[in-house]
Amino acid sequence: MTVRIAGGGLAGLSAAITAARAGESVEVYESKTRLLPSTGPHTEALRNYGPIDALEELQSYGFRVKPFATVRKAIRRSEHYENILRGKSYYLFMRGREDYTVDQKLQSEALDLGVQFHLATVAPLDVDIVATGPPRGKHNMLAAGFTFSANGANLDPDSVIALLDNTVAPGGYLAITPGVDYHSIYSGSWTDLDYERVLAMAKRACGRDWIRKILGDSEWVDKIHGTAYYAPDPIATAVRGRSLYAGEAGGFQDAVAAYGFRHAVITGALSARSVIDHLDYRALLRDKFANEFEEAFRYRQKLNRAANEDFDNLVKALGPEITLEQYGKLRGELRGL
Repeated sequence: MTVRIAGGGLAGLSAAITAARAGESVEVYESKTRLLPSTGPHTEALRNYGPIDALEELQSYGFRVKPFATVRKAIRRSEHYENILRGKSYYLFMRGREDYTVDQKLQSEALDLGVQFHLATVAPLDVDIVATGPPRGKHNMLAAGFTFSANGANLDPDSVIALLDNTVAPGGYLAITPGVDYHSIYSGSWTDLDYERVLAMAKRACGRDWIRKILGDSEWVDKIHGTAYYAPDPIATAVRGRSLYAGEAGGFQDAVAAYGFRHAVITGALSARSVIDHLDYRALLRDKFANEFEEAFRYRQKLNRAANEDFDNLVKALGPEITLEQYGKLRGELRGL
């Protein structure tokens, strides 16, 4: 059989590789002329807060790309408080056009397995798997910011920083993450989806003294313009006609903090397994994720109403410093703040 996939992003490539490894013929249709994240080149984090190691979890679904770094110091800041989370909290991957990015590594693996790519091509309507990213005009989260050169910057390579402040990132957070040749700084907003307005907030944040120290003598490299889409219950609509929806095309995204890397890889792999082995896709998803998406959606509604005082209370409750193990025990309680 031939497995036909619309979209060559993280979910589409994961599906393609899973099917090709099983010996199937695979064709991927991608509207762009080259496989690049729609957000633009940037650092992407795989959050490692769960009961099992996040990288090992993805490896169990066939993901073989190694992160370029592991974060052991995650700094959360609010208007008046700061917390440092110690432990292996994130794995970092680069997205973009360079050979070391996850996009190019996965495409190279897919090509080696014989996957055929149709670039700058609109997919047929009756593909097996749809993994085309956030539906156009339907996104409910926005990322606006910049990449800046690693040369001249003063960002600790094993640290990430998140600033919870509605004047910088409405309903979300400003993130500063290290990269290889360039780092990323962007405002992730849930309640203001106007790109130019949120980008202006990110620019103003760069004038804060502690952020200016991190930027140092670095230079701006490029803009980050990303959108994300999360559904209240994406599993319910994961099968539409004869097509299975994976990644953000189906609303599989972390509604709380937009760490969709894990969901893209897993749903891509599960959609391919479903097609190959004639399994119930929704049952596979429900077995894996249970009520994860509905619970995250409910908490997101609360975060959308949060004021800076609420963010202060959240960071204050964590204390000046906490270990990853301690944080894991507190997460459920903190969601009640």
